Amino acid sequence: MQREPCSPEGVRPWPVAPRPFDDEAFGGWLGRLAARYQISVDQLWQIGDLGAFPALTNSGWLLFPPMDEQALCRLAMLTHIGMPRLEALQTPMAWVSDRDQLPYCFDCLVLNPVDVFSPRWKRDWLDPHTAVCQVPGHRLNSLPPCTLRICRNLTAVLRAISKRQRKG
Repeated sequence: MQREPCSPEGVRPWPVAPRPFDDEAFGGWLGRLAARYQISVDQLWQIGDLGAFPALTNSGWLLFPPMDEQALCRLAMLTHIGMPRLEALQTPMAWVSDRDQLPYCFDCLVLNPVDVFSPRWKRDWLDPHTAVCQVPGHRLNSLPPCTLRICRNLTAVLRAISKRQRKG
């Protein structure tokens, strides 16, 4: 059975869609996109008419599973980002599993050298084997999944992490 080609008919692109960074996690980019419109990731999914929202791990949308081709094609049309770019961002299925903690580097998260106004969640932090930050002198922190699950978008994640940083 041949798949129906992805058709731009009836797809009205979103007015603003931040470009993903080369080292960014797919879920992090979705979280940034949702934050741009001040909505949740699942609301973004519904508005984009991307099909059934996928089952997520205990880490929520940040550890977003790979999307099917039709949904990815529609997202590409909505955001004006090419399919190859979005395919390269996807989280490998082998990484999509429940976690006790999710590592991140606070310095790398908030100090994006490509765009200082756009924090981003790095893709390699989602690799279950990540133990150190790739930037010398930076240390990894960790976040419990329960904190991530209540965050609607990347701005909410940043707020939660900032609170944790202030507490010590």
